[in-house]
Formats: sequence, C-alpha cells, structure tokens
Amino acid sequence: MSKMDSSKLTDAIRVVVTVVLGGIGGAAGFTHTHDWAVHHGQTGWLAWADAVVIEGIAIVAGFEVRRDHQCGNPRKLTFPLLVLIAGFGIQMTAQVALAEPTPSGWLLAAMPALGFLVVVKLLLRRAPTEHDHAPAEPPPVPEPVKPAPAPPAVSTSETTQVLPRLKLPAPMAERIHAAADEARQAGRQLTPADVQAVVKVPSDLAARIVADLATA
Repeated sequence: MSKMDSSKLTDAIRVVVTVVLGGIGGAAGFTHTHDWAVHHGQTGWLAWADAVVIEGIAIVAGFEVRRDHQCGNPRKLTFPLLVLIAGFGIQMTAQVALAEPTPSGWLLAAMPALGFLVVVKLLLRRAPTEHDHAPAEPPPVPEPVKPAPAPPAVSTSETTQVLPRLKLPAPMAERIHAAADEARQAGRQLTPADVQAVVKVPSDLAARIVADLATA
C-alpha cells in the first residue's frame, strides 16, 4: 500500500470515528439538556429549543474564540470567551442536574457532552486557517546591480609623448627633445650618444629615436 493510500485510509477512519463519537456524545448531551428543561416545565418544542441553544452556544463561542486567536487579538478576556465559559457551565449543569448525586453519577452524566466538545475542539484544530488560504507572497525581486563607475580617463599626454613612430614616457621624451634642440643650436645632428646621455636606453633604441626624429 502506498503512502497516499495509507493516508487516505487513516483520514477515512478518523472521520468515521469522529462522526460516531461526536454523534453519540451530542445526542446524549442534547437528551440530558432536554430532560432538564422538561423537568423545569419547558415542554414540547421549547425543551428541544433550550437543548439546541445551550448545547450550541458553547460551539459558536468556541469558533469565535478561535477566530480571535487567528486575528491576533491581544486581549485575554473577550466576550466570546465569557460566552464560552458561561455556556460550558450551563451545559455541564444540565448534564448532571438529573444524575445520581454522587461523583460517579455526575462524571458519567457529563462524559457524553464532554466527549462531544472534545471532538468539536479537535475538528477546529484541523480546520484550515486564513493563513492557509492566503496567496503566497512573491519572492522579493533583487535590485539590479549598478556597474561600478569607470575610472576617469587619464590624458595620454600625461603618460606618454607620441613621437612619429615611437611612444615614450613624457619626461623621457622631453629630455630627448631638449637634447635635439641643443644639437640643432650647435649646428649639428642629434646622435645616439646624445640620446643616451639624457636617457638610459639601449644603443639600438637610441638609434631608432634619432632616425625617428630625423624623418619627422
């Protein structure tokens, strides 16, 4: 037998037992209350009306007390709770009023009505609540991640000095241009030795710098 079939069978047995116990307890409780009403002069349908009101008032008050708990009512003593206490007291009085005046007689007379109330209480525990029917809240939508701002662009002239064919750091290029200006003022061409005198570069790179400036 699968778990689902076993669960259905268990639920069916629970329903049958609940209905049987609740029906027997309710019938016995109603009969005691009816007989009590007849004993005090309420005959005919009035006796049954008293039985229905006395037995039903505790059940209705129980529903309202449960509703107050679900709504989060912070008050401990509410009107439905007072009605429940009063209805339960009247109901128990009706059960034991005509019973044998001994502890055993009172207990046996009250047991059917107590069993009926216990069954109703257990059914109330299984009843769906408002939270069960409330639609599930959608998951929070994550906020879009904003891209980090790009660092400000640094001017190329601050880092490199662009020659016609070579890119050199600005301080190095300035010194090379200064050496070239001095060579021109002296009436001669810039040589790789002049370049190496102002910047530390290999001889082949110095020759390329000279050739690059010469063709500029």
